Amino acid sequence: MPGDLRFQDGTPLYLQVSRHLHRLITDGTYPLGTLLPPEAELAADLRVSRHTIRQAIALLRRRGLLSVRKGVGTRVAATDDDWRGRFTASSRGELFDFARASEFHVTDRTTIEARGRLAGEMGIRPGRRLYRIAGPRFLAGETTPFSYNEVYLDPRLETVVSRIDVLREAIFTLVETHAGDRVEEIRQEVRALHMPATAARCLGRAPGDLCLRMTRRFNGSGGRLLEYAVQYHPGDTFSYQTTLSST
Repeated sequence: MPGDLRFQDGTPLYLQVSRHLHRLITDGTYPLGTLLPPEAELAADLRVSRHTIRQAIALLRRRGLLSVRKGVGTRVAATDDDWRGRFTASSRGELFDFARASEFHVTDRTTIEARGRLAGEMGIRPGRRLYRIAGPRFLAGETTPFSYNEVYLDPRLETVVSRIDVLREAIFTLVETHAGDRVEEIRQEVRALHMPATAARCLGRAPGDLCLRMTRRFNGSGGRLLEYAVQYHPGDTFSYQTTLSST
């Protein structure tokens, strides 16, 4: 197997394998349109299970890099996939995958009272207390952040993240475990607006620059708010992509 795969503690094996395959695609080892080696061969070369290979390939398929055709094999469908340019998700699984492929560095923690516009957006009563964490998000291994994130939680869930400085997993999965309630609905909205000063400083932009503000409301049973997440993306690095069926 071309390349060098060094296993890292704490990072899921399938994610490490997917990153390794991605590197081989981007460096031209597997050019656009070529077939990857069979699963059994990849598993033997990388000394992992075929299940791990399947998980890695499934992730790269969801990201549009690979296509699989029965009886033919796994083909390279694209050579570049910059998640910073299309940070949207159409499923819970895609949110989970992206959280594992990026890092949320928590630089600010505070308890606030939601009032005015913020309370209205969340659909909660004004004055409700919430625990807020905020900071930049990076693609794993990179030093330049691509978004500024804010997350609002019930104060009773403060202990879930209070001692974590770098989050490499989806917060909603931690919330579900500790709240005893599963996320049943995720409402996502994207708006164009002027970047607030805090986000601008973090992203190296000027306050007031055009940005895309993405919000996600994670609802539990009965519409109960479990998490409210906000992300600011520079307007010139973000695009929203969808595919419409002709049927």
